[in-house]
Order: sequence, then structure tokens, then C-alpha cells
Amino acid sequence: MKSVQFANVEEQYRKYAGELRASDVQKLREWVASQPHLPPVTELELILFLHSNYYDLEAAQRTIECYYSFRSSCKNLFGNRNLEASAIQTAMDVLDLSILPDLTPEGYRVMLAKIVDPDASKFSLSSILTFAIMCVDVQLWEEGCNNGSVLIIDMDGIHLGHLPKLGIFTLKDLLYFIQEGLPIRLKGLHLANVVPFIDRIMTMIRPFMKKELLEMFHLHTNMQTLYPHVPQQLLPIDYGGTAKLRKVLRDNLYNYTIQCGSFLTKYDMLKRVDESKRIAKQRTMGNLFGLF
Repeated sequence: MKSVQFANVEEQYRKYAGELRASDVQKLREWVASQPHLPPVTELELILFLHSNYYDLEAAQRTIECYYSFRSSCKNLFGNRNLEASAIQTAMDVLDLSILPDLTPEGYRVMLAKIVDPDASKFSLSSILTFAIMCVDVQLWEEGCNNGSVLIIDMDGIHLGHLPKLGIFTLKDLLYFIQEGLPIRLKGLHLANVVPFIDRIMTMIRPFMKKELLEMFHLHTNMQTLYPHVPQQLLPIDYGGTAKLRKVLRDNLYNYTIQCGSFLTKYDMLKRVDESKRIAKQRTMGNLFGLF
């Protein structure tokens, strides 16, 4: 088993010199210390929260609160992060997730996801997302800050049999976590090779998408209209690019995440919110979404 090789803190300061200030990190550290319900937060994590919020201290505080509280309470996405569980093993067979090795010209990291098993009976959205977030965790901690993140979902292979498996509550949880808790600068969300019933999917998810996310959300009937956003040469060779085959990138990511499995389990146990120590009134999922 491997331990995650966290990004070098000093390198983060050098990379974003002039914007990332140690004094702001210290202020954020002091705020965390004043919140007894929060778990310990490392300097790298503080940097990630600050950077993802463009160095806005109050926004970083909100993201920290959401990140740890949501991970502690959301069973849909964080209830069973055991890589040996049969549901997670099946998710690995159903989903191909890869992280492209090269950045876009803007310095964005790109992830490519595709459902590769058409058998809808094997499709569990919560299990797929649980595993995908574990992969993202490792990538985020090891790479550290970057200029932005882009997600491409290749919908080729998705059919009407998958539609009933798209649980509304799981989608709501995912969109909330992406928009409020994940310490990344999301720059694009692209659905390529969209299915004919995409309007039905959009009806499900649009109520949970903020204006900012809707503005970076793009639908592509094929791959061609994606290339102005993500140059084709960055994609795997089976997409006409120069990166390794999608399956090779997928295997590399999965194998490494599996090797870090014990570390991820220990992290989850350590990074939990203790609600009995919370000073402020606990926020519910309803008022977090502004639904109640």
C-alpha cells in the first residue's frame, strides 16, 4: 500500500507568488482552530481552499465548512469508500475515468469519464461517484493547485435503461459538493456525444445548478465542437489525440488509487466533523441548497 505523496507546500507558494500569501494561510489556520467541530486541516489543504476561492478568506471558510461537514454526513457519496466492496469493484468495471497527462493552454487539468459497460443493471450512480471522488482526492492532494479543472463526460454508451438509475438525490448531492465543497477552480463541464434524451436529464439537474455552473456547462452532439475548449491533441490516442490510450490512463489511475486505499480510509476517519462541538447551529441539506 502506498501513502499519498502530498504536493510540496513551498512549491505552491513559489508557483502562485504574489497571490498566495502565508499571512492569509495563517488567518485561515486560526479560523479553523476557532471551530472546535472541524478536524485538523493541513497547510496544503488550507492553500487548496484559498486558491480555489481566488484567495477570498470568507469564501474559503465556507468551502472548508462544506467540505468536511458534507463528507462526514453524506452517505450517498461518502458512506462506503471501501475499495474492496463489491459495489466499488463493479463501479470500476462500469466507469472509465482518466486524467489527461497534459494541461490545456490555460493550465487546466482535464478529466475524461465514460460508461463502458452498457448493462444498466450494473450501473450504480452512487458507487460510481464514490469511487470517482476517491480518484479525484488523490489527484488533488498530489498535484496541488492548478489554474482550473475541466470534466468531459463521453455519453456514448449511455442509453434509456440508465435513465431510471440517475437518482435525483445523488445528483443533487454531487452538484452541491462540486459547487460548494470541492476545492478546485472548475472551468468547464462538457457532455460529449449527448444522448437523444439529454433534455430529460437536464430537467433533473438544472434546478441544482447555479448560474456560474450553467455558464460553463456545454453539450456536444459529437467530439468536434469540444476541441475549441479542449484541444484534440490532449486527448487519448483513441480520441485522435496524442495521450496514451484511455484504457491505459484509466488503469494507471485506478491502480494507483487502489494502492492508496488504506490511506484514504485513515483520512476519512481523521477528517470528520464532530457535531457535538459545533458552536453555530448546524446547517441542513435543505437550507444549504436554499430549498427551505
